[in-house]
Parts: sequence; C-alpha cells; structure tokens
Amino acid sequence: MTALQIAREHCANWRGDGKRCLGAVIDDDLRIRRCTPKPKCLLGTPGERCLYFEECVAPMARSIANEEYRRRFEAVVREYRLAAKLPCAEERACPICGKPMEPRKQFCFACAAQRRRESTRLSMKRSRRECEQSSEKRPLAVSNLEK
Repeated sequence: MTALQIAREHCANWRGDGKRCLGAVIDDDLRIRRCTPKPKCLLGTPGERCLYFEECVAPMARSIANEEYRRRFEAVVREYRLAAKLPCAEERACPICGKPMEPRKQFCFACAAQRRRESTRLSMKRSRRECEQSSEKRPLAVSNLEK
C-alpha cells in the first residue's frame, strides 16, 4: 500500500482521472478554506507535503476497524511523515532516560513512577516537619482520662 493508494480510497481531493488534485483545504469549522487545483497529487512526489492528507486523511487510521488494514495504513502514514521530515509520535524520547514514550505522556513509565515516588516522599517529609513545628511535645493530660 502506498500514500497514493490511500489517497485514491480516502481523499476527497482525489479526482477520478487520478491526474489532478482539487487542492481543497478544510478549516476548523469544516468549511473549505481554499481550493487551488493542482496538476497532480502531491503524494506522488516523495518529500512533498499535502496539508489535506495530514489534517484529514492521516487521522482516519484510528477509526479503521480492520486491524491489519489499520496497521498498513499507519505504516504508510509513518513513511509519508518520515519522507516529509515531520516528527512521528512514537519517536518521542523520555527527557530523563531517553527511552521511547507512549503518546500524550510526559515521561516513560519507569521515570514517571520514580518522579511520583520522589514527589510523595518530599510531600510527606514537608507534612511531618510542619506537624512537628505546630504541635508541642508534651504528655497527655491524665486528669481528663480518669473520670
């Protein structure tokens, strides 16, 4: 599967003759932002960026039910992003240890757990210090307990 095959199946800009592109770009409110026809599809040229493909076609991978087809679709999108020199989500490295991270995470699993333990440790230390400073160390009043 290639990016052109994905465009033929999923791209609304794809012309039936396969030689031209409508060049429409969709705005955030789902209206056509501009429409400048192109003589050929940009996906046929390696390294050329197509905004419509990036914004509308590539995110469709999450909605594909067939597991095998979705994996191939994601692989083609990844190849496109690498050819266009765009960052891929799975290439993000943990800022602490450099291991690959999951999407939408600040740190890898191990570093996040370590930071959470350290944060809890410091919080408890502060809490104990404040508790010691606010209460005086004196014995309990026995007179109230003897009744």
